[in-house]
Amino acid sequence: MTPFSQAVPGHRGHAIARAVAVLVLLGAALVGEPGHADPGDFQAMPGLWKIVTRVFDHGKEGQPQVAWHCVDESPDPWVEFAQLPVPGHAQCERADQHRSSTALSWTMQCQGLADAARGQVKFDLAEHYTARINIKGQDVVQVEGRRYAACTSPKD
Repeated sequence: MTPFSQAVPGHRGHAIARAVAVLVLLGAALVGEPGHADPGDFQAMPGLWKIVTRVFDHGKEGQPQVAWHCVDESPDPWVEFAQLPVPGHAQCERADQHRSSTALSWTMQCQGLADAARGQVKFDLAEHYTARINIKGQDVVQVEGRRYAACTSPKD
């Protein structure tokens, strides 16, 4: 025995208890932190959203278009946020979707468009997101959405 352990009764028991506690906490941290977010755990808040859309034509930004939209807690809330237009192409089919709790990306094949369009929505907060559609690496649409309030009636 060391002089310290003789002077402090129960020292060894406390050291073991602390070591066990640290191991339990480390184990809980490793188990509690998933490698991938659950796609069903959507983090955006329902409510009244201000949506600002910018369309680009040959790299030139058009006038921002503002729309207000009431988003509810539908079975698939991503549908509300990922409805982004591909300028000049009304008929597009979405494919190859990848989701996390804060982001969605996809590709689209549009009639009359040789290259696939790529879309992305990213939430940096539960009340703010950015989105974009690009073709050949060039943005053709950029969107920013911000939640302002709860919806007050079904007609919002």
